[in-house]
Amino acid sequence: MIDKDRELINRYVYEVVKRVPKEQREEIELELRELIGDMSENMTLEQIFVKLGDPAVFARKYREDKNYVIGPEYYDNFLWVMKIVLICTWAGILVSAVVKCIVDYREIVDVIASGLSNAIMGTLSAFGCVTLAFAVMERQKIKVDLKREKVWTPELLNPIPDKKARISRGDCIVSLVFIILFSCLLIFAPQLFGAYSVKGGELAYVPFFNLERWRFILPVFLLGMAAGFVDELIKLVIGCYCRIVMLSSIITNTLGILFSIIVLKVMPFWNTNFAREVAEQFDDTFKLKIFWQNKQMLGWDGQRLSKIVLTIIIAASILEIAVTVYKTMRYGTDVRGQN
Repeated sequence: MIDKDRELINRYVYEVVKRVPKEQREEIELELRELIGDMSENMTLEQIFVKLGDPAVFARKYREDKNYVIGPEYYDNFLWVMKIVLICTWAGILVSAVVKCIVDYREIVDVIASGLSNAIMGTLSAFGCVTLAFAVMERQKIKVDLKREKVWTPELLNPIPDKKARISRGDCIVSLVFIILFSCLLIFAPQLFGAYSVKGGELAYVPFFNLERWRFILPVFLLGMAAGFVDELIKLVIGCYCRIVMLSSIITNTLGILFSIIVLKVMPFWNTNFAREVAEQFDDTFKLKIFWQNKQMLGWDGQRLSKIVLTIIIAASILEIAVTVYKTMRYGTDVRGQN
């Protein structure tokens, strides 16, 4: 068997195996290689691949799912992301409910009722958003395929990605967890971010954020978080550095920077009276009172903190783009098998 034929077989097996349940991959790979070997006795490799067909379609024979909204190519990733989103959503709602119970313990019944309502709405919203995102991704991919090729041929097999071009699934999941959990806390418990102290037997707090204008600030902030979520989702689904991932990184990081500038420099994001409210709200025994009264934050108004946070966001975004472009150009392969 020549090296070219062996490479095509490896590509086909790889495209099939990556779409089946993890615990069955080794067995299916051995079975598929044996099948190709038996067929090669009477057929050419070209005829074998045409008979077997598109790897995405062939992989369905090893799965129990049929024509669902999310097909076999995306189904495993869909389940992973759905579990992560739901767990993080529930965790964020639980934390927010606990904080509200502590702050407003006299209205604990209302807080619990609100928490249950948020849990239901959050679950439905999370399920709908994730399902819609994956459905759009799958439908779009199908449309692109139909425009380029009506009949599957072996030339459409993607090269097996270089190890250095593969994207860590664990890193994507960690990033998705952080984005979802942080977003849930900002939605359901923005008061969690602030200075706390016990005054007169009751819990007192001063928020970092401008909660009076929060209903205007939060949507813009969440758009920036959504851009990062989409980028990590695309990385998770594709699994390797390629032109699509590079384009996604450039677009989403640019949008993230844009929304960050709007939130931190245009909108009243911070509580500009934070230092004064801390000094007035907390008892003399509160150790940080003297700190704020002496204005060691150099006249807290949030502007300096905004510059610091914005600088970090821009630097991190540029670095992310640079790393993605470098790995794509150096190690990446086009998802359609073109270098």
